[in-house]
Amino acid sequence: MVIKDIAFEVRSFRFEEPMKVAFATIVDMQTCIVRITTDEGITGYGEAAPFSYVTGDNLETVLSVGEDLKKDLIGLDPRAIGVIHRVMDSKYAGNGPIKAGIDIACYDIASRAAGVPLYKYLGGDDPHIHSDVTIGINDPAVMAEDALSWVNKGFEIIKVKLGEDIETDAERIRALRAAVGDQIRIRVDANQGWTVKDTIRISRIFAELGVDLIEQPVPADDIDGLAEIRSSTDILIAADESCHSIHDAARLVSARAVDMINIKLMKCGGIYNALKIAAICEGAGIPCMIGCMGESTLGNLAGMHLAAATDNIKDVDLDAVYILKQEDVYGGFDHRGGRVTLWNTPGIGCYVKGE
Repeated sequence: MVIKDIAFEVRSFRFEEPMKVAFATIVDMQTCIVRITTDEGITGYGEAAPFSYVTGDNLETVLSVGEDLKKDLIGLDPRAIGVIHRVMDSKYAGNGPIKAGIDIACYDIASRAAGVPLYKYLGGDDPHIHSDVTIGINDPAVMAEDALSWVNKGFEIIKVKLGEDIETDAERIRALRAAVGDQIRIRVDANQGWTVKDTIRISRIFAELGVDLIEQPVPADDIDGLAEIRSSTDILIAADESCHSIHDAARLVSARAVDMINIKLMKCGGIYNALKIAAICEGAGIPCMIGCMGESTLGNLAGMHLAAATDNIKDVDLDAVYILKQEDVYGGFDHRGGRVTLWNTPGIGCYVKGE
């Protein structure tokens, strides 16, 4: 089997409500659907979803790099995923989203050819995962109301975007905890918005409020700051923007800077590299989370299959499927609240409208 053609198509999705985070307010997302066809008639789909605040690229770079890589990838076996990545990496450093889109499409082809769902192709046997859902920054009362609404829909883990002044951020979590009660898990994500000193200070308040985890409290390059915070609190500290690659993961592990790493396929370049990051962390006794940055159902499903198949991915933050208005990509899973069951269909399992 060899790659016959690679096509790229831009699609747009809107959030049900604007999502405010520490560095931006996000209203919609533009993404690129990657379609790879083979000489054996099997077609695979991937997604390249750039997010310039984190990945440093945009749709223009995704499309231009994709068209350039296409010339070198046609004629290769899509199941030889290591070869695919060596070719991509030999031409471009970084450019995680387009590499992820091609990678996901290749894994879709390989698992379709094998006749099994992707999570089984990756070595898993349980189609169930449990995801959180995210609340954007807003007034404390509004955030508490939003959280309670999700809890009433069956969600048991709430991820809260913070990263403004710590006094208001503390009030937000107090309001949420009062609204949802003691049985709901709460984790927070500051998206690099705090200082080391402020993080240590607010962590003491969060400990009293039963917060599970603080994600990326300080700037991405402040590894020493993450390590200092970790040594000063019993709340788990997670890296997100600090980890794009296997080299970043090794650096964080070596520095004993975090208790968890949030893997995102668009940051690291796809499933192939995500498995490597999970293995590095497993060797160090550090669990991983799998997250997203606004991808459609397609990109989120790839992460769901990876989570279902990978022992060291302990937490799931794949919630864009619940907060995006999307009709172009659908199917592939059922859910009750955040508890997901993947379909038992070959490949990733979702449908792309118009394909």
